[in-house]
Amino acid sequence: MGQNADNGSRQKEAEMSKVPTLKLIWLTVNRRCNFRCSWCYANESEYKAEDEMSLSAALEYLRIAKEAGVKKVFLIGGEPTLWSSLFDFNDALKSTGIKSVLVTNAQRFSDDRFWENYLEHPNAYIGASFKAFSQESLLANAKVATFASATKGLRRVFEYQPNSIASFVYSRPYVFHFLDMVKYAVDCGTFGVSINFCSPAVHKDFVDSRYMADVDVMVKEITTSYEEANAVTQGRLVFIMKHPLCVWPKTFIETLKSRGQIQTTCHLQHQTGGVFDTDGSLFLCNSLFDFPVGKYATDFDSGQSLVTFFGSKQVRDCFDLIRTYPSDKCVNCEVFSDCGGGCPLLWTAHSPESVIKGW
Repeated sequence: MGQNADNGSRQKEAEMSKVPTLKLIWLTVNRRCNFRCSWCYANESEYKAEDEMSLSAALEYLRIAKEAGVKKVFLIGGEPTLWSSLFDFNDALKSTGIKSVLVTNAQRFSDDRFWENYLEHPNAYIGASFKAFSQESLLANAKVATFASATKGLRRVFEYQPNSIASFVYSRPYVFHFLDMVKYAVDCGTFGVSINFCSPAVHKDFVDSRYMADVDVMVKEITTSYEEANAVTQGRLVFIMKHPLCVWPKTFIETLKSRGQIQTTCHLQHQTGGVFDTDGSLFLCNSLFDFPVGKYATDFDSGQSLVTFFGSKQVRDCFDLIRTYPSDKCVNCEVFSDCGGGCPLLWTAHSPESVIKGW
């Protein structure tokens, strides 16, 4: 244990002294959405249709991102298929060498005319995220009764991209429906299923963790249903872990590792990504949109100035504050190098002692 503690302490010190390096960006191209998912971090934005990124602004952020060495950009919302400049932006992307990922609920792809137009102006990849497994669950959780069109859109994506991985956020509304969600995605034709986990949305005056699943209930359901879900997907499951790995049975984590079905830590922990809001504000995570660290034209206006700003003491101090590890148990843990103590935002909603078990 003493050696583990020393290794963990050294890693913590190394991580805290790391200079952030920008590799990925997310462009929040709009706030408008055709769903109203209860757990979504964008709820507080009120989904205003007029709150969208202009094409000229998006192209400017793309320009400085390319100069800064960014290789991948994610288009998020809201719902980016409702962005009025999507096709023009995608056309401009072709000459940059930057790969784009469209993060979408895919419902708009059910419209024949829109789908045909999209195929003429595509992104490098469509990241399809599904929100329900039935009409009733979509109505209850996304406040819309459009299950048939959502399903049609998803099926189009998976037919167009045969190796697509469908994703969903395991949150309180889906407790006891983990297997239903996996089976629905497979029925839609997905190649595999990625399971993410709900994080708290951190605001200036409060932390919204209402839709995070109870940890013990989550662990029991998923570990109990895992083998059937694995069989249904033919082994093509991926778990994007948010909690410390030690909340799960050690044998379960070892199984996921042996099958290549687990991802841990994110750009926030690696200090490699930033999120542009519709007005050019820069955030370190889309769950922190009340806390911009900088803004275009004020703190940076070129690739070099963005690189310099992202590696500045101002941004490093923000990363260090966010990434303060939750417990000495984490530093002493044998899997600290794998999970880093879990998503840092968890500890705005939970006491570490109530969650971290340690192996």
